[in-house]
Amino acid sequence: MSALSETQLAFANYIRDPAQYPAPEAIEIERLEVYRELFFNNVRGFLDNAFPVLHSLYPADAWLTLQQQFFAGYACQSPYFLHIAEQFVSFLQQYPLTAQDPPFLTELAHYEWAELYIGTKQARHSLQRLAPVELTTSSLALSELAMLAAYQYPVQRISNHFQPSTAGDLQCFLIYRDYQDEVIFVSLNQATLLLLNQLSEKPGQTLSELTQALAPSLAPLTPAQLEAAALPLLQELAAKGAIVPAFK
Repeated sequence: MSALSETQLAFANYIRDPAQYPAPEAIEIERLEVYRELFFNNVRGFLDNAFPVLHSLYPADAWLTLQQQFFAGYACQSPYFLHIAEQFVSFLQQYPLTAQDPPFLTELAHYEWAELYIGTKQARHSLQRLAPVELTTSSLALSELAMLAAYQYPVQRISNHFQPSTAGDLQCFLIYRDYQDEVIFVSLNQATLLLLNQLSEKPGQTLSELTQALAPSLAPLTPAQLEAAALPLLQELAAKGAIVPAFK
């Protein structure tokens, strides 16, 4: 390793965790502190904004400690600020909870990240609209600007006034960005989750093919009954941009 590389590594290590790594001798300590404060405050500000509910549940010192642990100990795989929230969620998935952490920490963080992710994601293809009459004949797909998520805690209700201590019934959501660029959360039941998950995993199916595939899991309903029940939901989601024609 060259002298320049050694200095750069020492600089990066000190910026991340000055308690563990010595300052590089070639740089004045005052200048290092300015750089460290700048880097950390940028990351800290982004986390504050990306996770407002989670932030509000922590005492200031505990939230700061959690942010410092992420900054010092997690090897981020992307240099883009928009990816910091996703990296923080990944950090929390391997983070051992302490007495100061709520049991729903990881799930609430993922729920808040999902809104940012869908709200800023760039579609690879232009989104095409489906007319209502096309839903029974077209090959269908979940929009690129949509995702499915399931949580053991009622993350949509968590606040300073409601913090569940134990998991409950599974909370399932479709999260998508509509044609007005608004991020929408739709609560799903078991049947609608199965339907949309089937479409997510195997895009390009028609409504008839979807209901045929799901019929064994939703007996005693017949495929025809499932199609009649699913059509209004798919029409609504298609009108808002969550269901689109499958890309060919």
